Amino acid sequence: MSKFASYKLVTPALVAGGLALSLISAGHLSSTASAAKLTMKYGTPTINDSQHEWMKRFKARIEKKSGGDIEVKLFPASQLGKIPRMIEGLQFGTIEGVVAPSAFFIGVDRLNSVLSVPGLFKDVDHCWRTFSDPAFRKLMLPLMEKKGITAISMLCTAPQAFLTKKKISTLADLQGLRMRVLASPLEIEPLKAAGLKPVPMPLGEVVPALKQNLIDGVSSIPVLFGKLKMDTVAKNITSSGLIYFGVPAYVSMKFWDKLSRAQKDMMLAEAIAVEKEVRPWNDKANAGVLAGWKKRGGTVVNLPAADQAKLASTANAAAAAFIAKNPVLNGFFQKINAIVQNHK
Repeated sequence: MSKFASYKLVTPALVAGGLALSLISAGHLSSTASAAKLTMKYGTPTINDSQHEWMKRFKARIEKKSGGDIEVKLFPASQLGKIPRMIEGLQFGTIEGVVAPSAFFIGVDRLNSVLSVPGLFKDVDHCWRTFSDPAFRKLMLPLMEKKGITAISMLCTAPQAFLTKKKISTLADLQGLRMRVLASPLEIEPLKAAGLKPVPMPLGEVVPALKQNLIDGVSSIPVLFGKLKMDTVAKNITSSGLIYFGVPAYVSMKFWDKLSRAQKDMMLAEAIAVEKEVRPWNDKANAGVLAGWKKRGGTVVNLPAADQAKLASTANAAAAAFIAKNPVLNGFFQKINAIVQNHK
């Protein structure tokens, strides 16, 4: 019911004309005098990738389905600030939405780190199947609601890879390299165990750090390397597939609580529809990035099978050891992993 239904209009002329009665019984005003339009600012740290694509498609669907009652404004490439500032904005309600990997939200709730476990997903299809499971969404989407943040969508990215300044042929070539990672212990500890030197760093600082030789490489996804034109400072991609990053579309609870039940249901339904559209777009974009990378003189290689198996085993063991030390984290991981195993 609109807020106008609670107004007590007592002007004699209006009462005489029956207008107040009609307003109260209808519970709303005409479309030309309806409640103020809601504006939703959606930010992401990247641009021209699956995160940005999700936002563009979501905007088009929501503005159409809401009949213009909800306006969605997009801010890619950290235009709303670095990720910590965007997270604060979500909690305070100054930013309505953010699309970013769940690992960035570990400071809000450490349970977000479970999707960074190496070897959790065997391939991208396995990842998408898991994310589509209602049982999985019931656990992950409302995880931070008590801390001011909910989620309405989940994206699965391409396999993790290493971008390095030097060519990598074997696992031994990775030893000792200073590798930019997300600030997730379940990415940091496994890479330490494998002999690398993980360096948590905001995305916007990566290219300058590579130029200044503060880091030797980046752990992320190839489409990010390509879209941010990182081949100007490092040309070698080594695929490892250790992680498939989970990327939720988050919404501020302060904004979410303003929506009617019908608006929430519409938004959740459209978010799922966008996921189905973005999946093939993402696959095509990843393939295109790798092809373009090679055309510009970059290299794309896989580790030898034996090295890949050793890296995966070492990383997974380190992640399991870290999880086992925390009963709450371990309990949550076991629930998530049970759903993951159902989709292998």
